[in-house]
Amino acid sequence: MPGTRRALIAGLGLIGGSIGIALRARGWHVAYLDPFVDDPGDAADERVTALVSADVVVLANPVDVAIQVVADSGQRTGVMTSVCSVMAPLRAVAGENFVAGHPLAGSEQRGLGAARGDLFRDKAWFVDREHPLVAEIVAACGARLELVDADDHDRAIALTSHLPQLLSTALAAHLEGVDPRFVGTGLKTFLRLAESDASVWMPVLKANEAHIAPHLDAVLRIAREMLRGDDGPFARAQQFVR
Repeated sequence: MPGTRRALIAGLGLIGGSIGIALRARGWHVAYLDPFVDDPGDAADERVTALVSADVVVLANPVDVAIQVVADSGQRTGVMTSVCSVMAPLRAVAGENFVAGHPLAGSEQRGLGAARGDLFRDKAWFVDREHPLVAEIVAACGARLELVDADDHDRAIALTSHLPQLLSTALAAHLEGVDPRFVGTGLKTFLRLAESDASVWMPVLKANEAHIAPHLDAVLRIAREMLRGDDGPFARAQQFVR
């Protein structure tokens, strides 16, 4: 159809699939590049085997793969954007036609089977520069566009997203062999993030380690202060969560 927007989504998992479903519902033609997905369902119109011409290329791969794709793409024609959980490492290797992005939405569920068109509704979608086609995608997904510096984003998200994932997974790994009679709803809630996919999260943790590590040290320091009898963290914590 003349005038139809065309998107190519590289990586058709939870995030890429949800974007594809949302875009197609609003009239976009969606191609996908993912060797592990044979049937895209409602997430795409066609499969491709290489980066082809599109109005927008959306990189929904794990961040290490996305970084390599951006680095190899050079000054290709058309806009390319990412939806990874870090921005600065992508910006560092990108050209002028790239928009580093991160929709602040997700799930501990994995893969295309968990994708849904309303995943991003009313959620923040961070970008490090403005581009009208990327803004169209964000709007089509029902998200709220937020302009942010890439380094500022990665520093903030290290504490609010990456550290919780790290702590949840580490505790779940430490619980191996625990008697399930002693596992209550509080622990199950805390461990929800531990169900996340290592192939997605290990590259994120590596890419943002410099920002995550100081927060981990600070949390451990607070925990040790509590064990020594300091109840101050309880008051500070309750002020935040209320």
